[in-house]
Amino acid sequence: MLLPSIRIGNEITMNESKYNLLNHLLTSILAGFLFSLGVGLIFGIKMIGINESTHQFRLAYPFLLNFVPMYLLLGVIFGAAVGLLGTLLFRKNGAQRGFGFPAALGMSFLAFLALFIIFRAPLGPIAGMFLGLLVFTAASSHRPPLSRLYFAVFLTAIAFNYSWQWVRQHFIINPLMPIDQAKTLDFIFTLIWALIFLLGFRLFIKALLRTPIRAVYITGVSVVVLILALGGLYYFAGPKPVSAVAAQPPEITRRPVDVKVAVIGVDGLWWKIIDELFAKDELPTIKRLRENGTSGNLGTLYPTFSAAIWSSISTGKSTEKHGVTSFLIWKFPWTGFTLPCFITPKITAEMDWMRKSLIITAPMNNQFLESAPIWEMLSDHGANVGMVNWWLSYPAYPLNGFNVTDHCLYNKEYVMENFKTREGDTPYDLYPMDLMSEIKSFSRSPESLSDEEICRFITVADSDRAFLKEFRDIDTYDYLDIAYEASMFKYSYPEDATFAAATRYLLAEHQPEVLCVYLDGMDSMQHQYLKYYFADEHRDKLIPRNAVRYRHLIENYYQYIDETLASFIAAADSNTIFMIISDHGFDAEIMPTGHYNHMNAPPGVFLCAGPGIKAGYRIENAHVYDIAPTILHLMGLPVAADFDGKALTDIMLDPGTVETIPTYDAGRRASHQVIQSDMDEAYKDKLKALGYTQ
Repeated sequence: MLLPSIRIGNEITMNESKYNLLNHLLTSILAGFLFSLGVGLIFGIKMIGINESTHQFRLAYPFLLNFVPMYLLLGVIFGAAVGLLGTLLFRKNGAQRGFGFPAALGMSFLAFLALFIIFRAPLGPIAGMFLGLLVFTAASSHRPPLSRLYFAVFLTAIAFNYSWQWVRQHFIINPLMPIDQAKTLDFIFTLIWALIFLLGFRLFIKALLRTPIRAVYITGVSVVVLILALGGLYYFAGPKPVSAVAAQPPEITRRPVDVKVAVIGVDGLWWKIIDELFAKDELPTIKRLRENGTSGNLGTLYPTFSAAIWSSISTGKSTEKHGVTSFLIWKFPWTGFTLPCFITPKITAEMDWMRKSLIITAPMNNQFLESAPIWEMLSDHGANVGMVNWWLSYPAYPLNGFNVTDHCLYNKEYVMENFKTREGDTPYDLYPMDLMSEIKSFSRSPESLSDEEICRFITVADSDRAFLKEFRDIDTYDYLDIAYEASMFKYSYPEDATFAAATRYLLAEHQPEVLCVYLDGMDSMQHQYLKYYFADEHRDKLIPRNAVRYRHLIENYYQYIDETLASFIAAADSNTIFMIISDHGFDAEIMPTGHYNHMNAPPGVFLCAGPGIKAGYRIENAHVYDIAPTILHLMGLPVAADFDGKALTDIMLDPGTVETIPTYDAGRRASHQVIQSDMDEAYKDKLKALGYTQ
């Protein structure tokens, strides 16, 4: 409880002796606490709205209860800082009438400059505004009560901060044409915006300082408390989700089969580009597969978040059933509450601090899958299965075959210099662990790329050979760096090369009945470089020398994938059915960030060829839900009645009878356990570079 001397809304003058350190400190903390309560609630509701994983009330309400306290902590910290400044500025005889507006602006500038020099980033706007507004208020001889003074401070600081972030996002940061000295320009712009804001505030300060603060505080707190109370009442008294019924798994007799299946997932593979390259006769392997097999669109989910789509591919079920709707998991402090969450509002720079200092963020893992993935269904019923870099294959647990997870090989051998590193393997990276001795040599690092490899994808003219050194010096995805354009290729291609080489070896030496490999480089390349493939549409937005360098990168990468597929076919048994799938195409327009995206993209690619598959057949209405049931049927196993998809029997020459069972999920419970690893920071930085996260 505040001391009796702190009377919100009274008209004590600044000359009274009660204006001591404790008064200033507690009043400022109270103002910061109340403002952060409101801001935390507003952005908490915004977070729930933009993250599909939080749309259910049973998740949204505890999310708010865990999210808002982090803002309250910020409010207390900033309140204490402002209260200390207020004490210094308003101590007895500390505010002189002659200390005018220019001096206030000068002190604000010096405070901002000092913070900029210390942190080497524009972290000073809020603190600079605090100091500037306090000095301005004192210099202008305004003598409001403390409650109104600190109300004005926080209102102005919050309005300035979020307006500054919005303007900066839209007018200063331009990933299409990164500019040298961008941080200096950012610094200058921030000062100009602060001056404009202070000048505008000065026009309204008298009206602001006459605001009935007691009514504002009481009304604001009452509204927030009422919202949380009503939410809590509904949370505890409202309907509860129906629990899954535990049951014994049904007896399954596997039908004998004489084929194998290799599923190659190529993220972002797009029929539009394939068809254009077909016309140039540049993709012979894909063209041959299409002529000798079945092809068509693969219906997908919207929005096209890869984590959700590939989980539906793996389980044959919707997001509502398998539960994966996010790339990342948030684990909140104090309570340990975990929730899939990855999108944040673009003007909330403070969330960077929260994620670094308070929240544990980790890539989604299979401990959040509410439904059995295809490798468990196959392995549990006698099929020998091999997984390579597949979505949510981490952590790896024993199965009838092997599991080279997406945490293995590439991220173990190389982590960018500015990422968190932790050497050594974990027992969950790979199963069985002794397989590492066989495949470790296939790991590639960005440093291992030869000049010939780089020049195969990126056009480097003789007059531009200095670019190769610039390329090798890249160690960040920072989009204000003009060289960053090459970083997506530098860190994505070696990953594909690593897992492609491991897959060729495992196909030839271990010959699993079902092999699933995931290659994500194509998606990364198209996010970053499609603007150069469609350069004729963006001539006025592209750096000329980069337009030359990356003009043919997409075309070259499709050719690389085509060659990779040919090498898989050569390594596999002759009785192998190859199924090439993608999760989506791409949108037709470029984003303001400089990326191409795929939130409303066309369907993905479905291509299947091999023994027993119809040749030259065009399939209609195939969907990502259909992949798991189709694999099960090809492998002689029944299809579950609770799948949202079906076995694609119309692609088969002799489909036979599709047997069914109620479910593969009898008694299954997801542990919702966050498992951190040494590749987490690399993964999160890549999501940021692709434009998925802030």
